[in-house]
Amino acid sequence: MNKKIIGTIVSLALVVAAYFIFFAGGKSSDKKENKTALITRVMPVHRGTLSVTVSATGTVSPINIIEIKSKASGIVEAIPIEASDHVRVGQLIARLDQTDTRNNFEQALADSQLAAAKLLQQENNWKRSQDLFAKNLLSQQEYDQVFVDYVGSKSSLIKAQSSLLLARQKLAETIVLSPINGIVLSRNVSAGQIVSSAVSNVGGGTTIAQIANMDEVYVVAAVDEVDIGKVQLGQATRIIADAYPSMEFAGKVIRIAAQSTVVQNVTTFDVVILVPNKKNLLKAGMNTSITIDVARRDNALLVSNEVLRSKDDLKTDAQTLKKAGVIMPERMNKSSDSNQTRHSELRKKIMSDGQALQNGVLKFVVIQEGTSLRLIPIRIGLTNFDEAEVLSGLSDTAKVVLVQFSQALQEGERFKERLKERSGGIR
Repeated sequence: MNKKIIGTIVSLALVVAAYFIFFAGGKSSDKKENKTALITRVMPVHRGTLSVTVSATGTVSPINIIEIKSKASGIVEAIPIEASDHVRVGQLIARLDQTDTRNNFEQALADSQLAAAKLLQQENNWKRSQDLFAKNLLSQQEYDQVFVDYVGSKSSLIKAQSSLLLARQKLAETIVLSPINGIVLSRNVSAGQIVSSAVSNVGGGTTIAQIANMDEVYVVAAVDEVDIGKVQLGQATRIIADAYPSMEFAGKVIRIAAQSTVVQNVTTFDVVILVPNKKNLLKAGMNTSITIDVARRDNALLVSNEVLRSKDDLKTDAQTLKKAGVIMPERMNKSSDSNQTRHSELRKKIMSDGQALQNGVLKFVVIQEGTSLRLIPIRIGLTNFDEAEVLSGLSDTAKVVLVQFSQALQEGERFKERLKERSGGIR
């Protein structure tokens, strides 16, 4: 029995509480005539630095990857490098089997020495023939034959020397050296593997290794088409690699793709950024986050984007401003000239960056003058997602007011109205 009494008391208490919350509260809100949903908040202007940036993601890419191949074909005898090794110019990359090429070289060397000895012999015969011919001890035919043999020996020596030079070159081609200072990106063959010549093979030969100089690298960023118009050559860029989240690398834009790339209906443009990498911390293929500094204003008069209204906004916000008691300007299409002289130097600094016209963009804001609210036109320049640079129309001491309706409060008012209707208008 006691439990039933306690339950009844609790139920009555909840009903009384609900009555005061919904119905008594509704009575108070009626007196405000839906103005409880109207928010007015002072948002003073201030001076500071305004930066406009473009963000993107990208990957690290070597500037020039060199594929190391051999002019000679044969079996790899030694390859004393591994991936990620640092190599210098002239360092051994691979050595091929030299059995055949060395035999050919030694044969060519012997042939050259023999040809040189024969030439020396024929040169002596030629000199003796000249003396004998002068004393009429040698016929004209014999004299001519000795001269022919002498010239033939010269020709044989030249051929032998050419063969020796070719054989020496073939022998040298079995030794593959690094052409640059860099890092071994990959090693594609092992000792004992047969490689084909890059010169004589129609397929381009076997790639022994890939080497790249990583003292400077490219970061290729995919910039959305919405932002690509803001990006220009030479702009400073900040790069953070996923591998080094606490480090920031500096770079600059050196190339902007003329052709877009479309992936899953998203259009982007490749922007190439040159990044110094003296410590070789950035590796090929690393993922990075890129911030491109598009523009910057120091000591600029700044106002929040929340309070800015365009001419089109005024049409839709007319009722809101009217309920807030805002005094509207007589001519909506002209800006105030009260601060034109004050901001003339700032207007000259506005760059043509796609966001601001040479004389700024016309916007409207609500300011507080004493106890009144007034809508005035202003000119803004550079903008980002949060703030805009004020060129004219506002002073440093202006009190800009945010005027808007709260959707949450509006829904609350509507809920109270529905409760009243259901209760038959009980107050």
